[in-house]
Amino acid sequence: MQIYIGNLSEMTTAHQLAHLFLPFGHVQFSHIERDARTGRSLRFGFIEMDMPNAKSAIKKLNRILFMNAYVEVAAV
Repeated sequence: MQIYIGNLSEMTTAHQLAHLFLPFGHVQFSHIERDARTGRSLRFGFIEMDMPNAKSAIKKLNRILFMNAYVEVAAV
């Protein structure tokens, strides 16, 4: 299941994002969208993990403070 994570800190890396989700299960994919021209973070990304683990992660992580930003977590 693919999960959208929005309102990320500009400093968040894909590795840090994956680490946030690891307590809920195996993270198959972690990606932060970047501006093609500047390379700067667009402040949102995606995680992919198994369905039962993903649902639990969405419920627990939506609106938590992560790296000085309250993140939005939702199923895609």
